[in-house]
Amino acid sequence: MSNTLVSCKRLFQTVQPTVAARVRFAPSPTGYLHLGGLRTALFNYLLARKTGGVFILRIEDTDRERYVPGSVERLISVLSWSGLTFDEGPGKNGSHGSYYQSERTDIYKYHVDKLIKEGNAYRCFCTPERLKQIRSFAQKVGKGVAYDRHCLYLSKREIDQNLAQGIPYTVRLKTPDGSVFVKDLIYGNIIFNDKHIDDTILLKGDGYPTYHLANVIDDHLMGITHVLRGEEWLPSTPKHIVLYKALGWNLPEFVHLPLLFNPDRSKLSKRSGEVNVEDFAQRGYLPEALINFVALLGWSSSSGKKDEIFTLDELISEFSLEHIGRSGAIVMREKLDWLNKQHLIRKSESQNGLAELVSLLKPLVYERFGKQFNESDKEYKLGDIYLSKVIVTIKILKNKEGHLLLCVLAPIVLKLREWGHAKEIKLLWPNSHLLKDLNRIQNIRDIAELCGYFFVHPNYSSPESKAARSSIQDGDLKLVAMIALEQINLLNKTEFEVDTIKSAVNNIISTSQLKQNQVLMILRYIITGVKIGAGVVETMKTIGKDTILQRINKVLELIN
Repeated sequence: MSNTLVSCKRLFQTVQPTVAARVRFAPSPTGYLHLGGLRTALFNYLLARKTGGVFILRIEDTDRERYVPGSVERLISVLSWSGLTFDEGPGKNGSHGSYYQSERTDIYKYHVDKLIKEGNAYRCFCTPERLKQIRSFAQKVGKGVAYDRHCLYLSKREIDQNLAQGIPYTVRLKTPDGSVFVKDLIYGNIIFNDKHIDDTILLKGDGYPTYHLANVIDDHLMGITHVLRGEEWLPSTPKHIVLYKALGWNLPEFVHLPLLFNPDRSKLSKRSGEVNVEDFAQRGYLPEALINFVALLGWSSSSGKKDEIFTLDELISEFSLEHIGRSGAIVMREKLDWLNKQHLIRKSESQNGLAELVSLLKPLVYERFGKQFNESDKEYKLGDIYLSKVIVTIKILKNKEGHLLLCVLAPIVLKLREWGHAKEIKLLWPNSHLLKDLNRIQNIRDIAELCGYFFVHPNYSSPESKAARSSIQDGDLKLVAMIALEQINLLNKTEFEVDTIKSAVNNIISTSQLKQNQVLMILRYIITGVKIGAGVVETMKTIGKDTILQRINKVLELIN
């Protein structure tokens, strides 16, 4: 940032608004909503809800060359999926519309004419070729690229002649001499020297406003009290302040949010990959988890909540501008996976939440296995009752060691990894590389992709199944399968419950004279075809007696 930092003292006493905040999320419809945009929308939403204010959606669609048809509809759909409902905006009543900037050009033109008339802006007739020469010369001599104000000094006669000849022009802000003071509620007080503030373009040659003009005019006319946006806009803020003053308007409060970084400290961008919110939704992440994750990118709770698991209502209750940091936030995909797992568990523990998970899982199961289902399978395995049983079966039980490791150690390991402390991670958790295995089911799509054995018979010739089979002796496999066939046949379908299955498994262990872990590993292979999965007994109960017997016979057939 090219400026002189005079003070970076945080204004703790005046940060959190004491009155209802009017805020806006103003994206450009140029593609998909990315994580950074979602965070900006979320922080605006949280401030509005916390203070009893208004959250506005405004579409900054003045760059017609980059406009992508359908992107506004997708944007609104994603915000709805995320739970971020706006109070004013496209399709909603409001006294400050239109909420499309492309429909407000007359408003911008009126204020531009006023600025020109009062000597605070001027027409620039310079050709693209001349502007290119200015840039090339500035770069050659090692100076900052700034317009040389050639057109500021044109006479009225010259201007009138150019207009009469229809020469294209832009309109530039006449920046006054002197420094500009910026008060930011996150970064403190900053003074920008005038040499770093160019006569920026306000109105483009096509008659559309630039971001600098449109956002200032709309923020004022829409009564915006707090401007929350990314840190990348901080260097442009002096231009906006000059424009506010030229128009004779009071300033809003500025809140610039810290940058987002990849784990390698490179700046997160649309080109980084895996930042599109719609992609996360399609991959099975819950909106609650993604919102929880994004909230923690630059903000921290003051309540001392250690697990960092928040619902949207809890975030509203906890949110405060004082707890937004300055340093850039690292986007750790592992943390999102972990948070999503916790929200899955939470949902599966309530009737309404479980019903919601079932509705999400059903199309994913059909997409993956529908062609293998007969009519009976479709009715039963796509039914709400069976899918509910599957979800409850695979969730990590709270008293299991794996869950305790994930709840206690995983967040610490992720934070140490973020800070680059590999040595400390090894000391704390020598088997931290197992984090992914312990937490295999991270989103709803994983249930369909990693737990296919609940819906179709295992493919024992698959690489994963062969890997599970490699540590099992042929003799042990045949022995356990034979005993299991006998023990399972002894159970009636009505008796096929956890207690009776557990008793049968204990009989298999004692009869085979193998270690318990060996028997459970072999049974898991027979039933699921994989090495890692839900509890063996619980899985057997969910799949059912007939299917278990079919799989035992199939394994015996393969052995023979």
